[in-house]
Amino acid sequence: MEIDIDLKQPQFCQQCGGKLSSKKVDHKERPYCNVCGFIVFQDPKVAVVVLIQIKSKLVLVKRDINPYIGHWSFPSGYVDRSENVESEAVREVKEETGLDVELVKLLGVYSQSGNQVILIVYTANMIGGKLEALDEVQEIGLFPLNKLPKLPFPNDQEIIEDYRALL
Repeated sequence: MEIDIDLKQPQFCQQCGGKLSSKKVDHKERPYCNVCGFIVFQDPKVAVVVLIQIKSKLVLVKRDINPYIGHWSFPSGYVDRSENVESEAVREVKEETGLDVELVKLLGVYSQSGNQVILIVYTANMIGGKLEALDEVQEIGLFPLNKLPKLPFPNDQEIIEDYRALL
């Protein structure tokens, strides 16, 4: 059985280059190479999100990349394989907002069935830097928790509720 063309699914074996088909392995259909027998186990993508409050207001960035370009969101970014999650959280904040932060607490880990992204969310304190819109950001805003703009991602509301419970 051939796998339907899907940009999220690999089409060729990373071991031998053979065309992948599909085979039931561990109760799931998985990409499978009929040539060498390699089974593709696709890993999730990990992203970090950082919540920073300045003078009782939450730092949000207006996205300049897809998805949700032009929407307000938390400073965030993907973690690449072999990178330290905490270091990447601090780096993403610096790259997007110009702020130097120190992580305070792991707020939570968020995932949804059918979504390949796992979010690791931290709270942080600003320890330096200059607040300015940098890479992948159109604008930066400071918003009171009770007057946040509409946030676009599936876990945003749960993150805000967990953050409010922490305060």
